[in-house]
Amino acid sequence: MGRLLGCWLILMGLCWQAARGDGGEPLDQWINEADTGAFLMRDASGEWTPALLLDTKVDIRVSGPVARVSLVQRFSNQGGEFREGVYVFPMPENSAVHGMVLGIGERRIIGDIREKEQAKKIYEQAKRDGRRAGIVEQRRPNMFSTRVANIGAGEQVTVTLHYTELLVPDGQRFSLRFPLTMTPRYTPNPELQDEESRAPVVAMEQEPVEGVIHPDHRLPETSHRVQISAYVDAGQEVADLASSSHQIRHQFDGRGYRVVLPAESVPMDQDFVLSWRLRSGANSRASLFTETVNDEHYAVLMLNPAEQPAKGNRMPREVILIIDTSGSMSGERIRQAQKSLVYALQQLQPEDRFNVLEFNSRYRLLYRQMMPASFANIEDASDWVNDLVADGGTEMLPVIEEALSLPTDPAYLRQVIFVTDGSVSNEQAVLQMIQRRLHRARLFTVGIGAAPNNYLLSKAAEIGRGTFTYIGSAAEVSTHMAALFDKLEKPVLTDLQIDWPAGVEVEAWPDKLPDLYVGQPLVVAMKLNRLPETVTVQGRSPEPWQQHMSVPDGQHHPGVAMLWARSKIDSLMNRIIAGEREEDVRPQVLEVALAHRLISRYTSFVAVEEHPVRAPDAPLLTQELGNRNPVDHVYPQTSLGLMQLWLISALCLLLAVLCWLMSLPPQRREA
Repeated sequence: MGRLLGCWLILMGLCWQAARGDGGEPLDQWINEADTGAFLMRDASGEWTPALLLDTKVDIRVSGPVARVSLVQRFSNQGGEFREGVYVFPMPENSAVHGMVLGIGERRIIGDIREKEQAKKIYEQAKRDGRRAGIVEQRRPNMFSTRVANIGAGEQVTVTLHYTELLVPDGQRFSLRFPLTMTPRYTPNPELQDEESRAPVVAMEQEPVEGVIHPDHRLPETSHRVQISAYVDAGQEVADLASSSHQIRHQFDGRGYRVVLPAESVPMDQDFVLSWRLRSGANSRASLFTETVNDEHYAVLMLNPAEQPAKGNRMPREVILIIDTSGSMSGERIRQAQKSLVYALQQLQPEDRFNVLEFNSRYRLLYRQMMPASFANIEDASDWVNDLVADGGTEMLPVIEEALSLPTDPAYLRQVIFVTDGSVSNEQAVLQMIQRRLHRARLFTVGIGAAPNNYLLSKAAEIGRGTFTYIGSAAEVSTHMAALFDKLEKPVLTDLQIDWPAGVEVEAWPDKLPDLYVGQPLVVAMKLNRLPETVTVQGRSPEPWQQHMSVPDGQHHPGVAMLWARSKIDSLMNRIIAGEREEDVRPQVLEVALAHRLISRYTSFVAVEEHPVRAPDAPLLTQELGNRNPVDHVYPQTSLGLMQLWLISALCLLLAVLCWLMSLPPQRREA
C-alpha cells in the first residue's frame, strides 16, 4: 500500500506539472515548440526565451472626431539564424488601414496594396529569394497579421501601419480604444450548431485566423511592450480627459492636450482606453467634415436630432438577461458580469417581466417562462447570478437561438442584454443567427474585460438595433449600466431617412440608417457633387417625426475619403451577413479597397526589398510571436494544449496499469 501511495503521489505531481506546462527545461522547451510554433534560445540566466522579440510604438492624433494613428512594430532577432516573424494582433474594428512601411535600418520601403492572393505570391517569392519582405493581411475585421521574412541575426526590422478611425460620441463623451492584446477565442463544437448557422459562413471562415496567446512567464520582460503617446484636439473645450486602463499625464498647450504614459513602456496585456467629454452646451446639432481627393468631394455628416420627450405611459418591458460563464470569463470578468446583471435586475419595474440565461459548454434558463419583476423574483434571480461559476466552453449560438425564440407578447417591449467577452471564433455564424432570429426584439451587448472582442459585440448590437457598452473594470459597472438603462427607458428614433435637396447627388453609407438612442448622433459618410445647405431628417418616435437641419460650413479633415470608403466596405460586407453570396459582394469591395488603398478581407499590403540578404539554400526559421495573456484573464483548467493533453492521458494510463499491478496477488506480480 505504501508503494502504491508513493506511485500515486509521484504521478499526480507529473500530471500537475503537465497541466501547468511549467515543468523542467526540456519539457518546457518541448511544450513551447509544440503548442506555439516558437523557436527558443537560452538566455544568460539559463531561461528559454523566443529568439524574436517585439516592441511597439503607438502615436495617436485626434482632430475633432477623427483619429489618425501610427502603429510601429519592431521585430528584433536575438538568434543566430535568419528568421521569419509572424504576428497576429487586434485592431479597432472600424479602422481604415491605409498605409504600410517596411523599415530596414535607415531604408524605408512603402507597401503596395494588392489583391490578397497576389500579395501572398509576391511575399512568398521574395522569402524564397532571400529578400527582406513584409505583408500585412486582415484575418478578421478586427484581427490582422504581419509577416516579416529574412530578418538577419542581430537585426531589427520595423513595420509601420497607418490607419484612420472615426470616433462617434455618446452624448458629450468621446472614447478611443486601442487594442493591445486579445482573449483566446473558443472554437465551438460543430455538433452544437444548426445547419443554418454552419452552411452560409464557410467562405468567411475558411482559413486559420487565430494567433498564439502567451502566458506572461513564457515571454521575456523586454518583449511585447508598448510606448503610447497621443494628442487630442477636440476642436472645442473638453473636460474629464482620462484613461480607465492606464495611468496617464496630459498637458494643455493652448490648442490641444499632449498625453503620455508616465512609464516609458508598459506590457501589452490590456487595451488602452482614452476618453474625454465636451463641456455642456459645446456641441451643435450638426457637424460636417470634408475632404477633396482627385476632384471628388467626400464628407462625414454628424446630426444630433433633438431629444424627443416621452409621450403617454411607459411601455412595459420583457428583459432577457444572458451571462457568459465560460472559462474565459474566470476571475475579474465573471465578477464584473455578475455585478452588471444584478444592477440590471434592480432597474426593472414591477410591471416588467424578465428571465435570465447563463451559458458555457451548455446553457440553462433560470425560469421556464418570463417572470414578473417582483421584489421576491429579483432577489431570487440576484442570488442565482451571484452563485454562478465560470468554467467550460463558449457555445454562444444555442443560447442566442433560445433567447430569441422565447414566446413574445406584443404588449411588452422585448430587450435582450447580452454580457460576454465575445471570445469565440465563429463571429459570422453568431451574427447571422441574430439577423434571422431577432424579429421584434432589440439586442444590447455588454463587453467585459481588458480585451473583449469588440467587432462581434458592436456588430451584434448594430444588427440587433441596440447599443454596445464596454466595461473594462468593476469600478465602471454602475456608471456604464446606468447609462445603458437610461437609453432603454427613452424613446428611440426609428425608420430614419435623410431627404437631400434637389440637385445634390449623394452616395451615402451606411445604406440603411440605424435606429438612434438618446445621445447618439446620426453619422453618414458621403461622396457627393456639392454640399447642401440644409437637410431634412425623418423618422418615427414612435409617431412620425421630422427635423430640418442646417448644414454648417465643412471643416477640412484629411482621411474623410478613407472613412467613406471604410463605411462603404463595411456596409457591403454586411450584405454577406444578411445572406447575399460572397462572390457577388467581393468585386464591389475589391474595387473600393484598391482605389482607396485600404486593407480589407480581399486586399493586403506587401513590401519587398530589392536585393537578397540570404542565400536561397540557407535555413530560414519561422517564429510566431504571440500576444501577451490579458491582465484579467485566468486560463481555465480545461484550456490545455494538445501535447499536454496527450501527456496527461499517457500518465493516467500508466497510473491505471500500476494500480492494476499493485492489486494483483504477490505470486502473480512475481510471475
